[in-house]
Amino acid sequence: MSLLNQIKTRSPEYDEKYYDFILKFTLEQGAKMGTSSEQEKWELGKYFSTRYEMYMYATLLGLKRDYPLPIEGGIKKRKFIELNSWKPEQITDYIIMSILAKGNYDLFDLEDLNETELDRKLTQIKFDIESYANGGFDIIYSKAEEDENYFIENENSFLDLLDE
Repeated sequence: MSLLNQIKTRSPEYDEKYYDFILKFTLEQGAKMGTSSEQEKWELGKYFSTRYEMYMYATLLGLKRDYPLPIEGGIKKRKFIELNSWKPEQITDYIIMSILAKGNYDLFDLEDLNETELDRKLTQIKFDIESYANGGFDIIYSKAEEDENYFIENENSFLDLLDE
């Protein structure tokens, strides 16, 4: 199995304190997850169809701002679905490539690791994804606390946040 596919078998986690906050911006659709039309999302005032889309955004925001914030030990966490289920796949691959680049992972060394060492590296990569996502969530959460109308009055708020 390729390194990319092995990374994608991991299910990143996030600090449970963000669960209700994430739901403010996402649609919870049960078995129909990801099937709402753009019009339905607009009417509900939601920016993301699924929680993992917001997780992807938070990771990208953390990466763009170079703001990894490791989740402290002992914090209750929630899991997202495995990376291989995230869509669009190109963004998932971009996130993984960015993590590998920022983490200074030697791809040649990764190929020569035994199974135990490789598992440790894969766990570290997952940890790095979680850290950048947590940093992104912290940025979003702080912005919402700073200006409670920021995400309500500005339909481009998530795009603007990337540009700040």
